[in-house]
Amino acid sequence: MIKNKKILINGVTLVSDGLFPHLLTKYRYFQSQGYQLYILCPDKIYPLNTIDDVYTYSKQQSFYKTLHSGNISKFTYIILALTENIKALVNIKKIIKSDFDIIYSQSSVLNLTLIPFILKIFRKKTIWATIFDNTVPLFDPGNPIVRLLAWIFFHFSLVLLRQADLIFVISEDLKNYLHKNGFKLRQLAVTGNAIETDTLRLAKKSPKYNYDSLYVGRINETKGIYDLLEVLKIITKTYPSFTLAIMGSGDSPTIKKFKEKINDYNLTRNVKFLGFQIGIKKYSIIKSSKTFIFLSQSKSESFGIALLEAVSCGLPAITYDLLPYRSLYKYHEIYSYPIGSIGEIAQKLIEIFKHKQFVNLPGKKLLGKYSWEHIGKLELDHINKILK
Repeated sequence: MIKNKKILINGVTLVSDGLFPHLLTKYRYFQSQGYQLYILCPDKIYPLNTIDDVYTYSKQQSFYKTLHSGNISKFTYIILALTENIKALVNIKKIIKSDFDIIYSQSSVLNLTLIPFILKIFRKKTIWATIFDNTVPLFDPGNPIVRLLAWIFFHFSLVLLRQADLIFVISEDLKNYLHKNGFKLRQLAVTGNAIETDTLRLAKKSPKYNYDSLYVGRINETKGIYDLLEVLKIITKTYPSFTLAIMGSGDSPTIKKFKEKINDYNLTRNVKFLGFQIGIKKYSIIKSSKTFIFLSQSKSESFGIALLEAVSCGLPAITYDLLPYRSLYKYHEIYSYPIGSIGEIAQKLIEIFKHKQFVNLPGKKLLGKYSWEHIGKLELDHINKILK
């Protein structure tokens, strides 16, 4: 165990959700191994007290009061990310003097790579470790201007990311992508991804969450939210009271547009918005639902944590046939279809309900295979090798 080493977590653009439970689970493991953790917010650096309950921790910490609302448009978020990084730059001298051993980025997006990049210029011995979990294609669904900006920012972040000492990638495909784009193999470590296994096991079914189908994810065009409605429109011809629950959040303009489309299709009674959920309630909802549908068509989809959670809970799960899923689901754990197969997917759901096939036995076998503590251990093992 390495003691008295300090990790600075780059949180300059955290919003009101705070630190997600899965991140806190990793950070709790870091603390158990003797590391002191701090978080960089725009106004100052806050120490992370000992992490216990990962679901209530953020709201109990002083940094939480400084966070902005997450319910903002994409353009507003871009401006916010820029201004928050500028504010944080005021503290760069203090960051340098604080003698942190590691600066840790929770993602490799541009707004979380600027500060570490600048820190490495002035303090080369600080280890920069970061997560790389997706690429950003130019031609995904959505606002073309936002897509172009995201693509430009992504490629700019790749330039800055070359200064990172450790890049934790969640798949071999992403490792190969970075290597082909000039990154050194010694920088790259495949650590995978995970789900909240212990909490998932504790959750119980509840009749009040007995939805016919469930979607979990961001309310965003790239996640196939409008394809969900096309499928639902077909199903309701056979099952008029069929209920699709939507668990997740999104920016206000997208949610407004999505609800207008629901109203246009006369599906208001068939769609239930659950908002963003965590902990026992989240997994109780998943376990209580009959089926799971996730029609992301994004070329940047890399793992699909929500999909794995549903599959591990034993729900029949329907997805588009995306390349990353092929290596993860090898034994018929999911039903996958070519992108745009609206009719086939609707018929599959109708078939499932006709025969009441609501149990996914192959999927249940994945429970326990992926844990955040294990990911934390893998990351620290790589960090410790550099520190030694």
